[in-house]
Amino acid sequence: MKKGDKIKLYRKKSKVFIAANLNRKSVPACAERLILLLKEYKVSVFMDISAKENFSESGVDFVSTDDGFALADIIFVIGGDGTILRAAKTALRYDKPILGINAGRLGFLSDIEADDLSAVKMLFSDGGTIEKRSVLDVIAGDKTVCAINDVYVTYNEPGKTAELFVECGGREVCRYRADGILLATPDGSTGYSMSAGGPIIDTTLNTIVMTPVCPHSLISRSIVFSSDKIIHVGSSFNGGEEKMDVIIDGEIAFCIKKDEVVTAGISEKCVKFINISGRGFYEVLNQKIIGRR
Repeated sequence: MKKGDKIKLYRKKSKVFIAANLNRKSVPACAERLILLLKEYKVSVFMDISAKENFSESGVDFVSTDDGFALADIIFVIGGDGTILRAAKTALRYDKPILGINAGRLGFLSDIEADDLSAVKMLFSDGGTIEKRSVLDVIAGDKTVCAINDVYVTYNEPGKTAELFVECGGREVCRYRADGILLATPDGSTGYSMSAGGPIIDTTLNTIVMTPVCPHSLISRSIVFSSDKIIHVGSSFNGGEEKMDVIIDGEIAFCIKKDEVVTAGISEKCVKFINISGRGFYEVLNQKIIGRR
């Protein structure tokens, strides 16, 4: 994560897009409060066309999500970590900063809570800080996908162990019999990677964490790679598995055959999260994970 760039909103000039998971019970009311607050400053507010039924009389302009991201100076995302993650993928394409508002359970990627919207006023006075988070470029054949949290290579038949190899810089790192191999960014280190026994990585670092998931071994551990390393994962032993799933941020992105390899490295792109709360990584870690025992 690189930190230091400032961002502000300006009365009567700025444009914002609100991406909200309206299927969550508390989100529509939160979005309504946010719209009212923003309208006090006479900024242009956009939402996806699908939200028109809920907010047709709120002074919002309705556009496609892609148009909204392209137009906006800042993207407000209301929901849980899944909602923020999906919005971050679109924000990555348009190089736009996002501010996460937690209306879910954990909310590790969010900066403020749904009941603390008054903090948004900071964007019109002192402004917020942009934190740039690393993402992975994941390549298989002619396909390239960005992973914000992680990429997971696994056998596509549940309950069966995969036989996998990991290489870095043309050298073999290790071979595993495991459910799969997980490569995570520092942001992703507090997600599935942590659940699989991987270390928590400070988001100010620029690293890749490799963790075997449910390895058939007593001594297999995570390995942390520096930002300049390119990692290759593929099927090994006994001629290899027929097909492997490549899962990006919890969703199947594509399949690879036994003679194909997945390549992952730190991307030149980055996700931009806005911080107005002033909380640092360790405060969030304590409040959201350590403190929730």
